[in-house]
Amino acid sequence: MAIDTGLAIGCADLQATGGISQIILRSWATADVITYGAAGTHSIENIQSGGDAAWFVYEFKNETPALTINATKENGSTAFECGLSFNLPKIELAKFSELQGMLNECMMGMALDTNGKWWVLGVSEKYANEDVASRSQTFLNLSGFEGGTGAAYSDESGITVNLMARQFELPREYAGTVTVDTSALTATTGA
Repeated sequence: MAIDTGLAIGCADLQATGGISQIILRSWATADVITYGAAGTHSIENIQSGGDAAWFVYEFKNETPALTINATKENGSTAFECGLSFNLPKIELAKFSELQGMLNECMMGMALDTNGKWWVLGVSEKYANEDVASRSQTFLNLSGFEGGTGAAYSDESGITVNLMARQFELPREYAGTVTVDTSALTATTGA
């Protein structure tokens, strides 16, 4: 792709807000099928797994989640380390159990920014496996977490979770539909 246009900054860009308003995660499955957008759109049209893909909602303390992107180029190949971090307030057994289950999972995630755009992490078309999408090795993984109870009564209790995907393209915008059921902490994606 050659440089064939410029980029304009308009009023809406200057009024954009930061932050993440929703995070959904799921484990990769061998039945996963990713439909990428047309060339030049850098989007994902659909994520299916034998039907609509099932996701799980991860709630967090407001104004703590962040999506970060770091690009490095070595020997002509650019890799993007895409991080997603969020804070789970109050440490407790249910949260520790869920984090323990994530330790060795190959995941994909989506983050809804406060401007209404869903960004997909842990999915990359550039070096995708031709037959089985779940073998692309660009997974979102638990890279670490930190937290605790604090010492003083006024200290915060909680865990900050850090997820990382090493992929070979920038995160893609999800162009399909995302239906979130916050009461059940689930979501589905469709075209």
